[in-house]
Amino acid sequence: MPINLKEATGFLYLGTSPETSRENHSIAVPYPDQGKAPFTTSRLVDSARNAQGTMVGRMIGRSLDKQEMGWSTISCSLWWEMNRWFEDNHFTFYCHYFNFNTGRWLTRLMYISDVKVSPEIIDPGTGEPAFLRDASVNVIDCGVI
Repeated sequence: MPINLKEATGFLYLGTSPETSRENHSIAVPYPDQGKAPFTTSRLVDSARNAQGTMVGRMIGRSLDKQEMGWSTISCSLWWEMNRWFEDNHFTFYCHYFNFNTGRWLTRLMYISDVKVSPEIIDPGTGEPAFLRDASVNVIDCGVI
C-alpha cells in the first residue's frame, strides 16, 4: 500500500505556517524504522568559572530540538516527493512534532539537514534506482522564541 504524504498519520507534520498541525499540513512524514529516530535536545549556555572555580552561567534562549529519521528502505517516489518539497519550497518550515522529553506536541520553525540516501539497482539507461536504502534526514529547531 503506497504512503500518502498528505494523510494525517505521520511521524511528524510539515507546513508553511505556525498553524501547522496533524490536521493542517503540507506533508506527513512517514514513521522511521524502529531504532532510527533519535531525538536530541540541546541547550546553549553562556558560562564561565568564578574565582572559586564554580561554574556560573545561564541558558541562552530556549531548548533546541533535533529529530533524526531513518529508513532501511524507501521507495524512490516517496523519498523524492519529500525532498522536492524541501528543495522547491522551503529551507525553513514549520514542523509539528512530538517532543519526547516533555510529552507534548509542539510546532516550531525548523530547517532540514544531513539528507542521505544510497541508491540501489540503478538502471543504466535512465540512471534511476529501483529503490533507495539507508535513507535519513534530520529536522533541526531554528530556535525562534
